Amino acid sequence: MYRCFFRDLGVCLPFTQFECDFLNFVNVAPCQLHPNSCGFLRAFQVLCSALGVGVSLPIFLHFYQLKLGKTPLGWVSLNRSKVGGLFQLYS
Repeated sequence: MYRCFFRDLGVCLPFTQFECDFLNFVNVAPCQLHPNSCGFLRAFQVLCSALGVGVSLPIFLHFYQLKLGKTPLGWVSLNRSKVGGLFQLYS
């Protein structure tokens, strides 16, 4: 199930500081995060790198908001904020 993280999205261990900051901020383990949300995190980092801009958690959270899944086993996912998201869903 998480093969796409490593193969398609380029997620690697150890996590970047931005990914650790995000996981700490939302207080979830990596396995609780929906795969599309990991794609949004990775795409944001790639975009910032390409633009030569520092990666910023407050800026990322300006474009995305958390959506909690149904308990007890629901995933945490990211949805675009009222401002709008930056990227399309990964398929």
